[in-house]
Amino acid sequence: MIITNFKNLAKSPLRKKALQIVEAGYEAINIKKAVLERIKINKNKLFISDFFVDLNKYRKIFIIGIGKGSALASAALAEILGKRLAEGIAIDVKKPKLKIENWKLKIFEGTHPNPSAQNIKATKKIVELAEKAGEDDLIISFICGGGSALLCGSEKELKNSREIFSKLTSAGANITEINTIRKHLSEVKGGGLAKIAYPASLISLIIADTPLNFKNDRGLSMVASGPTIYDKTIKKDAERVIGKYFNIRTSDVFQTSDVQKLIRVLKETPKNKKYFKKVKNKMFLSNREPIAAMAKKAKQMGFMPKIYSLKLKGEAKDSLVPLINILSYRKVPQVILAGGETIIKLGKNPGKGGRNIEAVLGAIHNSQFVIRNKRNNLIIISFASDGRDNTEAAGAIGDILTIDNAEKLKLNFEKYLKNHNTFKFFKKTGDLIFADQKTFNVSDLMLILKS
Repeated sequence: MIITNFKNLAKSPLRKKALQIVEAGYEAINIKKAVLERIKINKNKLFISDFFVDLNKYRKIFIIGIGKGSALASAALAEILGKRLAEGIAIDVKKPKLKIENWKLKIFEGTHPNPSAQNIKATKKIVELAEKAGEDDLIISFICGGGSALLCGSEKELKNSREIFSKLTSAGANITEINTIRKHLSEVKGGGLAKIAYPASLISLIIADTPLNFKNDRGLSMVASGPTIYDKTIKKDAERVIGKYFNIRTSDVFQTSDVQKLIRVLKETPKNKKYFKKVKNKMFLSNREPIAAMAKKAKQMGFMPKIYSLKLKGEAKDSLVPLINILSYRKVPQVILAGGETIIKLGKNPGKGGRNIEAVLGAIHNSQFVIRNKRNNLIIISFASDGRDNTEAAGAIGDILTIDNAEKLKLNFEKYLKNHNTFKFFKKTGDLIFADQKTFNVSDLMLILKS
């Protein structure tokens, strides 16, 4: 099981069913399982989902992994390639325990969400490998969420990225706006890695962690700030984002000198299309797979599943209320499912918590009347697909048991929400969800279950 505290959380039959649906979602994005199922070798042809590559055409094969989950994914691919692999490098937030030691794969740990000197060291190794690949070589890369912070090419980029991420996150900027600026502060993002790898062939397998339009490269290019994708944004776009938040929140976000300094260091991303002629960018996984698996599991258990959205956004504390409001109160067991990425507008000295934990507390607080009225009839869950919701917890579960327990403990819902101290609230009620970190990051996942 991926949920490590499943038994402790399954305090009622309905909770158990809800957690089984969550477990089905996690299994659909189990990293090793997904890679081994979707990538095969037959007669020296490498089959990746719906296309194949003739490995006889290449002198050497390299692996590059960038982002959360990329180490396990790279290790699974190394296992498939075996002796065909010349060399590989991955940067992840955590080095997994690997039983096989003879793979030509080096794994580096980096810091997230704020980059550090560790990230620069690992990125330089990735650049060296990409530069080493020649015209007759093939690089297969896994590009995962978190790569925008983990992939950091220089001290200058480190300093500017830290500053911009901190200030714009506090101001409520979305990931598209933040990554637009990150691309124009970097030599490796916004297609920079493709330029460095040229003239080698490059297959980039992208695990989408953001709820964007992935039918075109513009959507995919926001994942890890698109290191292998031709960037359609220009420097002026990054300037506009900085200007937008400077104009709206001058005193809280930027001083005039900050704006001028950031605009000066922005650079244009590679625009010569020759660097991308031998690059194939493919969606490998997104939140569609776990949502579909959860819907299938719910149906098997006798529930009527409805997918509300794959692009849920808005402020976390209010994000789940619309899902509760569309429940039908006919006597039909239902599950409302959603995926997406909400935001939290942090004030001064926020407590400990994450988007998913805050979403559940906000939903319980805003829907107490409905939950009390239905008693043991409604379950609310929101969880991080990679098992970490900005804390060691993956998310939280909430229902009438949570409300009753909070009242016994005299916990003030509004106070914990206002202080963004949601981890502490659910730690006291015993409703935090913990999960093994062996799943891909494909955005946050949510469900409302009614018996």
